[in-house]
Amino acid sequence: MCQTEVISNTVVRLGRRSYTHRMEVARPNGYGAAQLARLNRELDNLYELIYEDWRNISEADYAVFGGQLVILVKTVKQLYDDCRKSTNNDRMKSEVEKLGMNYSALYELNSDIVNFCIKMPKNAEMKLLMQRLTEVDKEIGKRKGEDD
Repeated sequence: MCQTEVISNTVVRLGRRSYTHRMEVARPNGYGAAQLARLNRELDNLYELIYEDWRNISEADYAVFGGQLVILVKTVKQLYDDCRKSTNNDRMKSEVEKLGMNYSALYELNSDIVNFCIKMPKNAEMKLLMQRLTEVDKEIGKRKGEDD
């Protein structure tokens, strides 16, 4: 069962926070590595929360938080771009790198949800192909078991 409400609330909160951080980056000396580190930890936690059961996310679940997640991913990307331009110390550079990885991870996770949980079940040809791949995978697993 997807934790839709928890995910939605977390996505909205982090969307607001990352937008606020973008405004702080624009001020000289207005943004520090500690703030970015905290945001990175929270983005990591969000990723783990969604990743735990992304395969069980239904179209109805995604309708609740999907639009918010897309906005968050865009905002994180913009924050990453802004921070990259204004980074001046090693600790901040390290946190900016982590922010880039968080952006990539959330972007990919969102794409996986859309493609595999929302679109694929509607595509009969893809559904059949995935069933065949699963059967092949099981057969390979059986053969490996016999070889051992």
